[in-house]
Amino acid sequence: MLTITQDVKGKRYEALIDVLLEHCTHFAFVEDRRLMEIEDERLVYMEVLTEEIRWDLKERTIVSEWETTRLSGDTAYLFSFHMNYRTAKFLKERGRSLFSWIHPELPEDLMFYAGDTCVLAVCSHESFFVVDEEMWERIRLDE
Repeated sequence: MLTITQDVKGKRYEALIDVLLEHCTHFAFVEDRRLMEIEDERLVYMEVLTEEIRWDLKERTIVSEWETTRLSGDTAYLFSFHMNYRTAKFLKERGRSLFSWIHPELPEDLMFYAGDTCVLAVCSHESFFVVDEEMWERIRLDE
């Protein structure tokens, strides 16, 4: 995996989502419970935010670690969605860049999977992402 510290914004972000749509089966993002002032209200906010893709939800689980983060004694909600045209449109309309997925407006830490393999994972608040080298070459060729 390569570590990239430059954000992918605007048209490049939209093109990236298109490439990921072609190659990924699902994506996920995180809602860190430490950042939730009132958990029930934040979960309602997440339901409203994701209303248009609610049928694409694969699962919502509670985790203490994910691709870019390990929490010590704390947990977060991991929301996983099928990758399809509807969810790609959602990702493009809600975010303007990889690093724009950050609390409180949006959930954090987008992750994209081809089957069980993570091919791209973002750590929004620390401004970096890791990407599979083969996937990065595909993305760069499609620019």
